This record gives sequence, C-alpha cells and structure tokens, in this order.
Amino acid sequence: MIKLQRVLAPTYLTVEKVAELTAEFKSSGKSVWNHHHIKEPLLCSSFGKCAYCECPLETESNYMEVEHFEDKKSNPDKVVDWENLLPSCKKCNSSKGTHDVVADPIVNPYRDDPKDHLALRLYRLRGISEIGACTIQVTNLNHSDRLVFSRYKIGEKVSELIETSWERWNAYQVAVDTRTKNRLLGVVEGLLRECVPQANYAASTATMLLTDSSFLELIDKMKEASVWPEDLENLLQNALPIVLKCA
Repeated sequence: MIKLQRVLAPTYLTVEKVAELTAEFKSSGKSVWNHHHIKEPLLCSSFGKCAYCECPLETESNYMEVEHFEDKKSNPDKVVDWENLLPSCKKCNSSKGTHDVVADPIVNPYRDDPKDHLALRLYRLRGISEIGACTIQVTNLNHSDRLVFSRYKIGEKVSELIETSWERWNAYQVAVDTRTKNRLLGVVEGLLRECVPQANYAASTATMLLTDSSFLELIDKMKEASVWPEDLENLLQNALPIVLKCA
C-alpha cells in the first residue's frame, strides 16, 4: 500500500447529482456508484491499482470495484461522497465488507501514509500501529497465495537482478566503455522503475530493493564513479518515499 493523492471530484458529481443518486440508492439499493465518471478518476488516482493491495485492476482477473470506506449500508448518505470512495480489487473489497472504520479505524491511503502504520518482514506485512494491524486483518493483506506468494516472487526477481547488476558493474570495471556502461544502467533502471508509485506492488518492491545493503552499496559505487545519471536519481527519489520499514 502506498500513499495516494485524491484527485478533484468529477464534475459528474454535482451537489444536485449527489443528492439524486443518494436518494435513488436509499429507495432502490441500485449501484449508483457504478458509473464510468466515478470509476475512471478513481482508477487514475491509484495508477490503475487496488488502493489496498496494489494489484493491477485492469487485468482480466482483477476488475475494479468502487469501495466505500465507510460502509454504504451503515452510511447511505456517503454512497457517492467522493471522499468516501476508493478503487479496490474484489478480494480486498470483499474482505473489508461492512467493517466499521469509524469504531475500528484502518488505513485510508488517501488520508494516511501507510508507512506510518505498516512494515514488511519476510514477505509479510506487520502492523506498527493498531491501525496498521487492523488494516492487515480487515483487508487480508497477508493472504498467503494471493499476496505473500506474490511478494516472494518479487523478492526472488529483485535478488536475481541485483546479482545481475553487480555482474554488469564488474564487467564495466574491466571494460570501461559505452556498451558495458549502458548494459549496467539498463538493468538498474529496470529495477528502479518497478519501485515508483505507478508500478504494481510498488511498496513491496521498493522496500525489498531500497533496503538491500548490496544494492545500496552498488548505488554508492556508481555515484563515486560518476555513473549515476540524473534519470536514475529521479527514479530513486520517486521511490524512496514509499519504502516501508523492515520490522
């Protein structure tokens, strides 16, 4: 989970439209929130990912659902309240269900910074606050097959590519030429691009990569050798804010 920036409410949700849709939901129970003028800006604000687990929402197996942070059945007046809506995958939405976030708060990534509440240890998230622990339990963020195993596969790939990066660094020390330098930069850039907020599972990838002492040492060596261009530094600075603590 990463911190998200809520975009302005869509022009579709005028005061009059909100009142109309809210009344319609109360009288009929109709899915008044299931409209592309609501779904598209939500999806855009989360970079096309579930606001909770960061899985991609535009794949065939993960369609987006509009999640009501305060349960719509208990809080029908907020059924199309823009501040109450999040993009979610079906799994997270179903797990959270009618959980009362007022009585028992969880992280709202549009309001809270997840790294204040969540840490990562051996591919599993840990709560470093009561809200973080509750978030993990309520949204099932440590589901073994769906999420923990996905993080394991990410960790394996990150480790493999760190080794490749070092191999290319060592090759560059032997043959200081443009070709070997570009091969080194290419693999490091690829790693960092998986850590920016737009990438799937970015919080997990950024945490695994940017807390790895071997990779941090490589960055230092590349900087000392003036082989650290501005675009890599920009990617690094873009990724650092979403790195979780390693509990």
